[in-house]
Amino acid sequence: PLIIHDGRRMAGRRRRRHLRAIVRRGARGHAHARPPPSRPQPAAAAAAAFSSSPHTLHDYNRLLDAFARDGDGDAALRVLRRMRHSSPACAPTAASYTSAMSALAKAGRPADAAALFDDMLANGVAPDRCAFSFLLHVYSSHLHLPSAAHSVLVWMSRLGLPPTPIDYADLVFSFCRAGRLPDALQLLDEMRALNYPLTLHSYTPILQVYCANADMQSADALISSMRSTGCHPDVVFYNIYVNGLCKVGDFDAVQRTIDESGRNGWVPDAVTYSTYIAGLCWFGYVEEALRQLEIMVTMGLQPTVVGLNILLDYVAQDLDMWAGKEVLERCQELGFVVDVVTYNTVMDHFCKKRKWLRVLKLFTDLLKKPITPNVQTCNIFISCLCRAGKFQFAKFVFSSKGFMADTVTCNILIHAFYEAGKEDELGFLFADVNAGKIAPDTITYNTLVDCLFRSGRRAEAVNLIRHIDDGYPVEPVARLAYWLVRSGNVREALRLFDDMLEKGLLLDSRIFANVIKAFCRKGPGECTEMLQLCSVLDRMLGIG
Repeated sequence: PLIIHDGRRMAGRRRRRHLRAIVRRGARGHAHARPPPSRPQPAAAAAAAFSSSPHTLHDYNRLLDAFARDGDGDAALRVLRRMRHSSPACAPTAASYTSAMSALAKAGRPADAAALFDDMLANGVAPDRCAFSFLLHVYSSHLHLPSAAHSVLVWMSRLGLPPTPIDYADLVFSFCRAGRLPDALQLLDEMRALNYPLTLHSYTPILQVYCANADMQSADALISSMRSTGCHPDVVFYNIYVNGLCKVGDFDAVQRTIDESGRNGWVPDAVTYSTYIAGLCWFGYVEEALRQLEIMVTMGLQPTVVGLNILLDYVAQDLDMWAGKEVLERCQELGFVVDVVTYNTVMDHFCKKRKWLRVLKLFTDLLKKPITPNVQTCNIFISCLCRAGKFQFAKFVFSSKGFMADTVTCNILIHAFYEAGKEDELGFLFADVNAGKIAPDTITYNTLVDCLFRSGRRAEAVNLIRHIDDGYPVEPVARLAYWLVRSGNVREALRLFDDMLEKGLLLDSRIFANVIKAFCRKGPGECTEMLQLCSVLDRMLGIG
């Protein structure tokens, strides 16, 4: 937190050293500057004009403004340094420092921006209202330090620079985000005492906290208070309120809010109805959700493709209700535009219910439409076929021309075929892996280790890990160590660790964790097993 007794005492030596380091880095960056682009940006154009114009304070500040707009923090620091070494008439002012702070904040360096404020004080430059406001903004919105921002607000007031309503709104938002609602409400009281206008921007974060906490009674009181002061909520504000009501399942209040919208001066939009429909689906009121969907259509509103996919994600879960009709056909009747993600969403739910014929129908319907299936579509289809025991069909689809396979496809097939005891039939897959068409990942190797051990092929699992191209990846080694210890092959695990240590590889903490977990899973051990555990740990720690 920012604790200030006197402006000039704020600048500590550590921050000044930090700032000088920043300036030195900026100076080095200037020495290795890249050639200007063919179409110079505004800041680059301003710098080019600066080189041929008189070096007045106005010119310097214009250049800093340009760097602030572009977020070029290093360039802004170089300009400040040049100003300090120029004539007294061009020494940096509070406006100069504020522009440089803005450039640093926009460049993603808010801590450096706050340090630059201290440097301004150390150089004897008195901050103005804009500099204080920007420092408050940095603490509240960038560094998420509401207490520090509040200290700036108090400091401004003591210096006779009353904070603006924007400063207060910034701090209200920061306190709400930090979960400090009482502090935010106290700021609203201060704004009322100062006769500052309370806008929607001030009230919105308060409402968000109430809705997030399911405190809809306080939300209702807040809206009533706003209306009494002449601040009327808009559709965005009510959408937050509707979302809160949906989270607690108070759909009567949602409907009442929509019915009274005209009287309260706002008009429900697509977001309002999409939120309402999603809430109904979440609580299982799918029929009512569909009725609201039709109302939405009659009003000329249509959810985005993303919104429709979220809706279908809920609706498709209740498959029994949709036994006599296709979800997508219904949506198309209502005039919605569906895409490949929409198909994937519905296919995935049918797949989880093992309704592979429905997935097959959707897949064939998709191929007839001007919608291109993606890798996820194919993986859902392959997974569904494997779950249904249609392994020959899955092999045929995988080998079909135009099928897009990736590492996920590989992992799905390995897991499914090993689980069904059909690992000998995976030659078609490993041919593509060996040919480099599919690159195995950590999950692939973990799956293979699990499957090989469960099928009693321990030697093959050990040989697989020893011959991975990248050399003993941590996750597969940890998985192999777990299975070796669980199956009583501790000596094999020790040989594996010795091989890794001979190659100069470190034993990762995940390997430790899996070894200890394997011994614990074996239950209360005998003395010999405890000795084995100690021996393994000593070897891993390099003290055995």
